[in-house]
Amino acid sequence: MTERPYTLRLVQAVKYENNREWNYPFNLYPFHTLYLVEGGDGYVKTSETTVSLRAGEACLIPAFTLFSCWCEKKIKKIYVEFFLDTPSGHDVFFEQGKVMTQALPSRVLSGIKALSPGDSLKDSMRFEGELLLILSGFLGKGSARAQPELARVQPLLADIHKQLGGDLQLAALARDHGFSPSSLSHCFKRAFACTPKQYVQQLLANVIKHQLLHTDKSLVQLAAEYRFCDPYYLSNFFKRQMGISPQLYRMRVKEDDKRMTL
Repeated sequence: MTERPYTLRLVQAVKYENNREWNYPFNLYPFHTLYLVEGGDGYVKTSETTVSLRAGEACLIPAFTLFSCWCEKKIKKIYVEFFLDTPSGHDVFFEQGKVMTQALPSRVLSGIKALSPGDSLKDSMRFEGELLLILSGFLGKGSARAQPELARVQPLLADIHKQLGGDLQLAALARDHGFSPSSLSHCFKRAFACTPKQYVQQLLANVIKHQLLHTDKSLVQLAAEYRFCDPYYLSNFFKRQMGISPQLYRMRVKEDDKRMTL
């Protein structure tokens, strides 16, 4: 039997509408993010470029991309977070090395909006089909292996994600992947415009932020899951990275967020 060339794993799909409260200066996730834009005046910015989020377009932000997002007045979109696994571990979107956009046929956007993945097998299969149709349009849009550093560092990033926590031994993990301290620093600065330590701290803070936003896990549970000594250490780490305590972040998001899960 022929091996399937990919496995799509959906994290979540969310209908979202907000005003200038949608303003997140530091975002970094281990999964891909797809925005299906219905309206508004949003932007996505990386170290390389600024992309306008236009109505009727799809915007793909590859996994492990450090980006900012905001809007001037309002934003209305569907966002989809997903993993796309391959037997070889090759991640074509990540290695294309940039945020990409493409126009969406109106029927595709309306079709996605009408579906509720998870409600039934039929809806889930139809949603996956529509999503794959959109994603296939991004293949080849970036220059393959636009940054050689991305291809080299991808296996390390995958292991960082697997072992992510407050006690992550980055130097030892990097050695296992053939990086010396100097070569690791050079690679990250060229690929991500930051140091390896800064990158890992942002990734950990954003994964915790995602948990605060999308789960009801307590700080005690999160501290245990991400191997902090106790909730106090987790709270201090989060506040240093995000400028706000995890408790206050969760409270503000619940007050301001107008999301409606698909």
